[in-house]
Amino acid sequence: MKPIYFFWIVFIASVYAMAQLYHAFLLNMLIAFLLCVCTYFLKDFFDRYLKWNWLSSLASVTIVVASFILPLYFIATKGFHFLSTLDQASFNHFIDSTKAEILLWLSDFPGIAAKIKTFLNEFSGNSILGHALSMSASIAKWSVAFLTNLGFIVVFMYFFFYYAKSFSNYILKLIPLSLDQTMGIYNEVSGVLNVVFFTSLINIFLQGFCFGVMSYFFGYDGLLLGILYGIASLVPIVGGALVWIPAAFYQLYLKDTSGAIFIAIYGAIFIGIVIDNIIKPILISIVNKHLIKTSITINEMLIFFAILAGLNVFGFAGIIIGPAATALFIALLRIYDANFRN
Repeated sequence: MKPIYFFWIVFIASVYAMAQLYHAFLLNMLIAFLLCVCTYFLKDFFDRYLKWNWLSSLASVTIVVASFILPLYFIATKGFHFLSTLDQASFNHFIDSTKAEILLWLSDFPGIAAKIKTFLNEFSGNSILGHALSMSASIAKWSVAFLTNLGFIVVFMYFFFYYAKSFSNYILKLIPLSLDQTMGIYNEVSGVLNVVFFTSLINIFLQGFCFGVMSYFFGYDGLLLGILYGIASLVPIVGGALVWIPAAFYQLYLKDTSGAIFIAIYGAIFIGIVIDNIIKPILISIVNKHLIKTSITINEMLIFFAILAGLNVFGFAGIIIGPAATALFIALLRIYDANFRN
């Protein structure tokens, strides 16, 4: 047996063994790596002012983590305060009054009202609180898993920042492509990730700001609901409906039918359709051409659909995994067309 054959047999076996050994961390490592790529401008910034690599890496990770943790901490604090002051009798009255207001609103449509009444009869304040308590164990388990994964992502991000230069130099030696081809792939993927990162931040802020301003004029805590709506906009399929539907129901409870309709239309149509599906592709184009000023040639609508596909398959992580996989595939096609097709 030739040595090269033996090498590849052993190498493939070792890759399989490594995949089995570290498969529980692969997704976290991928997310950390992609976050490092799209936020490496922070590392470049801190490297100019901090002479220690470990300190600039730590500062970069801290900024990224704080941008996610602080809003969640604010929401969790408000949520615990709300639950600690919740009165069960008032909550039961809220549910019953809201159900009565819905049926009154649908009184002109007896067929629909009958079906809705049958559906609403299954809900009461006590039953909702009971389901919430029964779900508490699952929520606690999910929270522990989420924090664990977040911890691993943070650790991996730090090491990716810290060893970025030596790691990239080593990879450049291993990849059997020219330096121009390899850098072309990296620039394509990193450019798309930068566009997606900044577009997502602007979109979250825009949706949260619009709903927060509306909530403020209705007398709610605009900051809290704005942050909640911005975070909820990342949830696949339902998105901001997790926030505007309870807000609309509360307006029904206050016997403000016109206000409830306005909140529903504002959340579902103006924010959910106009901003999320019409303005967002425009934001991608603006960020690409004027803010980031990248040289990527991927169509803005393709990036938009890559985000949607990634969200559908990977959830939150799909925001960066979907566009990264799409950009990598297109960059490889271009290299094949330019160098290997003939």
